[in-house]
Amino acid sequence: MKPRATVWALALVLATCAAAVHAQAQNQNSQSAGPSSPSPATSSPATGGGYGKRPTGAGRGVSSANDPQPYDPSQVTPDANTLAGAQLFGVGSLEHSHNVFDPSFSVSELGQTFPGASGQTYLSSATLVGGGLNFNRVWDRYRMTAIYSGGETFNRGYFNLNSPFHNLTFIQEIDWARWHLLLRDDFIASPGAAFTGSGMGGPGIIAQVASTLESSLNSIGQGFVPSETIQTGNATRYRNAVLGQAEYSFSRRSAFTVAASYGLLQFTAGSFISSRMLNAQAGYDYMLDSADSIALLASYGKIDYAGTSTSTTNYLGALAYGRRITGRWAFQVAGGPEQIRTSSASGGFQLWYASVSSALTYERRRNGYSLSFMRGLDAGSGVFQGAKSNIFTLTAHRQFTRHWTGSVTGGYAINSSIAPAGVASARFDNWFVGGSFGRQLGLHALIAFNYGVQKQNSSAACPVTGCGVNGLQQSFGMTVNWHLRPNG
Repeated sequence: MKPRATVWALALVLATCAAAVHAQAQNQNSQSAGPSSPSPATSSPATGGGYGKRPTGAGRGVSSANDPQPYDPSQVTPDANTLAGAQLFGVGSLEHSHNVFDPSFSVSELGQTFPGASGQTYLSSATLVGGGLNFNRVWDRYRMTAIYSGGETFNRGYFNLNSPFHNLTFIQEIDWARWHLLLRDDFIASPGAAFTGSGMGGPGIIAQVASTLESSLNSIGQGFVPSETIQTGNATRYRNAVLGQAEYSFSRRSAFTVAASYGLLQFTAGSFISSRMLNAQAGYDYMLDSADSIALLASYGKIDYAGTSTSTTNYLGALAYGRRITGRWAFQVAGGPEQIRTSSASGGFQLWYASVSSALTYERRRNGYSLSFMRGLDAGSGVFQGAKSNIFTLTAHRQFTRHWTGSVTGGYAINSSIAPAGVASARFDNWFVGGSFGRQLGLHALIAFNYGVQKQNSSAACPVTGCGVNGLQQSFGMTVNWHLRPNG
């Protein structure tokens, strides 16, 4: 995808959101002018609350209250994801049954250190100018969500170049009686790996926005999107994953879900390996009680690598267990045998692997955290033609006082190239930690101080030209952020 096409795609999404807001305003005006009528009945508990209600006013403008609103689990819209679906279990959302229109603007000033090939450390600085949009629209049995953040990084010193970055997620959900349909697109354009936020401000900036994104969106399973967990040198890449999912409820306790995604990881320069992936998954869920669920699922995946005849396929069967309490916590785990097959012009081989995926989210009045772990096949992050990966991520946030907040994010990834039994694999280990501490300035502004650190180690020479240099990288700085929607 070319940069010009990317800009047009982003403009189209923003125009769609603006049109929906305009239509909502006309609808509310016509309702206020005409006679009042009873509100439609709300949807059944099986489909979550709020879908049968008339849309409420968008959360924007000036609020009369300056104090943060207390976190009340009883006001949370229940999460309706299934274990066999592509989206992970969540505790629910305060925004899923409300209309939200919240554009934002931010400026960050960062100092950065980078390891050099000769063991020296280089110092650089960067200015990030960006914006974002948090959009949610609910009407009848439909819900549309769009989350965007992006901007331009102006580097000085070690890199001395400018690089744009974009991160967009678009979701459309539909409820029809026993059916629940989901359409989703996740797009990222950046000069570095999305796992550590390289080229997008680094781990410190990511820590500022991670809790906001998690409260607005349900995270997608890592097996449905191309992986970027190996730190490479500066190289613009485009990552996109399109997902479709259909769920049919046999009863309040049981449901069948089928999901399919198509993803790409495209590099515009260097010798990095671009890839295309297809993933399909189906499964049967059964609720043991109001909190506990079990599921049986099966999936198929195929990855092709640009410019080569190599491809990898995988077959997976798994058992899953999940438990969630609306507004408090959600946990899920799935595991089973995975068969990996690789084929190329020179032949092929197959191997067996133990696949595991798990996620935990916990939320309290003033703090919360989420953990995730994935073990399985991925596309190799542009460095390998397929890799066995173990990926762990952590996000935590806390409201210390009425005005002061803090957040932390971190991750650790082990990537090993796919090789036949008895043949040594090349390996990359990559970890990062980022933290942010901020204070609200009035109703709409926030100032935050952030720090991030990341390091990559490899056991062998890089198989492509342009892998990131091993060693410690750090970033530190300050961000000023303004939102149309009031804080709290």
